[in-house]
Amino acid sequence: MVLHRGAMTLEDVPEPEPAKGQVLVAPLACGVCGSDLHARDHADHLCALLHRAGFRGFMDPARPVVMGHEFCAELLESASGLPAGARVVAQPFLVDDGGLTLIGYSNRYNGAFAERMLLQADALLAVPDNVDTDVAAMTEPLAVAVHAVNQSGADGTCAFAVHGCGPVGLFIIARLKALRLGPVLAVEPNPARRAMAERMGADQVIAPNPAAGAAWWRESDLHIGLSDTMAAASGGKRAVLFECVGKPGMLAALAEHAPVAATIVVAGVCMEPDAIEPSLLIQKSIQLRFVFAYTPAEFAQAFAMICARPDALAPLVTGETTLAQAGLAFASLAGGGDQIKMMVKAT
Repeated sequence: MVLHRGAMTLEDVPEPEPAKGQVLVAPLACGVCGSDLHARDHADHLCALLHRAGFRGFMDPARPVVMGHEFCAELLESASGLPAGARVVAQPFLVDDGGLTLIGYSNRYNGAFAERMLLQADALLAVPDNVDTDVAAMTEPLAVAVHAVNQSGADGTCAFAVHGCGPVGLFIIARLKALRLGPVLAVEPNPARRAMAERMGADQVIAPNPAAGAAWWRESDLHIGLSDTMAAASGGKRAVLFECVGKPGMLAALAEHAPVAATIVVAGVCMEPDAIEPSLLIQKSIQLRFVFAYTPAEFAQAFAMICARPDALAPLVTGETTLAQAGLAFASLAGGGDQIKMMVKAT
């Protein structure tokens, strides 16, 4: 499935040929990511941002690209001590003479929306028999949540709120609960996604409502105003909020309604300029932490979490489609409906 100038078409492309250190695989399942939606609809803007950030291994939007970076694949040849036919996951990166390339956003290498792709042989992780292929394919987006939680400084002294229960927010809730951290509030306007947040273990789930949010924080002796905070007894938890919406106005709204001295971890990808009022954040001692991607160790932590309890994340796979109909998955997710994670499969 080739993306070119905003259009997705099924095409024949050359068979990938592994170079030294690479291995040929057949993708079995690949999730559609929010970044894929951005790449389809705002390719020029997204690419300009990555180039401004100094990433040289990102695609040229004027040239065709085969996307797909949340995958589980089958080895077509033995590699790294694993036999042909083994199922694997891996970080979506390749290293060649040109440096580091991001699989799924490369003009040179196929992503997993294809019948064949290349992986780095030394980055393979074997999928156990008890882990479903669709669940294994969620290792990459879960790693994003693992990184966000790690960067938040989360520990047993914290109370949490997750704003936006799309895939990123739901993975963050699942990660917090897997670490036995909480309490966790989920804030989401969509009823189906609120129900999924509850399935992932959120302690309370609400539609956006500042009064209800303030009441939630008071239960942990946390307050959104300076006077109430100074009057409160010491010993309350520390507030950590995860922004997983990615729309203009969210940062300002969260700062307004966050407890004093809260940390706001920004995982939602807002593609537009946004405004905050620094003086308000200063008065309330709000910390903003922007997070992106993950480390190899965090990818391994995500995979270990999946292998430990593969059933826990299985409900997040809410639909699947074939490679030929991948555009339908994009349309369904772009509509903001009840779908959470759509899997694209070659057949």
